[in-house]
Amino acid sequence: MGKFLKKWGIIICIAFIALVIFTIKTYGVVEQITSDMLENPNSEKNKQDIARIVLNDTGRNAVFSPDEVLEITVYQGDLLGNGQQQAIIALSFGLKNTILAAYTKDKQIQNYTYVDDVGEFFDVRDVFFLPLHSDGTNIMIVREYANQNIGAYERSSFLKGFIWDNKNQMFQNVLNIPEGIEVTWNGSWDTSGEERWQKIEERSEFASGENNENNPTLKLVQYQAYKISESTDKDNIPDESTFHTAKNRVVNQTYYWSDTWKRFILSEKKDKATGERVAVIEDYSASPYVLVEEYNNMANNVAIQRQNGTIEIVPSNALWELDGTQAQSTFFCYE
Repeated sequence: MGKFLKKWGIIICIAFIALVIFTIKTYGVVEQITSDMLENPNSEKNKQDIARIVLNDTGRNAVFSPDEVLEITVYQGDLLGNGQQQAIIALSFGLKNTILAAYTKDKQIQNYTYVDDVGEFFDVRDVFFLPLHSDGTNIMIVREYANQNIGAYERSSFLKGFIWDNKNQMFQNVLNIPEGIEVTWNGSWDTSGEERWQKIEERSEFASGENNENNPTLKLVQYQAYKISESTDKDNIPDESTFHTAKNRVVNQTYYWSDTWKRFILSEKKDKATGERVAVIEDYSASPYVLVEEYNNMANNVAIQRQNGTIEIVPSNALWELDGTQAQSTFFCYE
């Protein structure tokens, strides 16, 4: 009896394998992303298969359909520190929805295994990697472009950084800075009450380098301008030729990687109230919005990260330098 059951067990297993192979050949159902698929991700079949797998893996298959994917882009980099190339797969559903997911390659069978969901973005224009020598991995920088109409007509781009947190088995956001801004609005929409068209522009140039510990830095030169239009038509955005520059400046900032804070920071300060050391991760006085009188009160604030990992926005005068003197600006600029 035992031999009979064992024989039928083998037959059932063989039949099951044959059924799986038949299903794949007949219906094209693929359960893993392969190297061949990533070499030509936008062929009709590969696009469908890759999109279906990524949407299933990230749990977004109830929100998006593989048929809706416009383009798939694949970026390669070692994010896990295991000496292998991971594939960062971007599924684009248009200007307002792009999904990024990470997969690692199995050298033996040339298939890719799902690692984690990086997140949902607007339009991803580029992904590049900066070496983090202190732990042998790479920081992934995502260049995101957002075309929005939220009160004002706004187009902006951001640099967002991520590293792999091996302890918690997830990606951590370690950088979020604006790279370019173009905002146009009419004064009748805000507290100024003046029916005139205004515009803020910021264009950045950045270069990566290394600090004394051979860890990465990001140096930004930001060209900022506040412009006012001579047009009196409050219902339609005026032509660029009608704008003149009311104020402008050039801002220089350097973000450097800190092993202590596990992120890019501008500087370290001390909280006056608690004496706690904190990391300044954004200085709002460097924002182009401070060129506009109605918004320049934001120049008094900075974003900090505390030692417990929480992020807060606090007045800059609530901080000391580490030596106990009054806190200084984290950047320099000239007009």
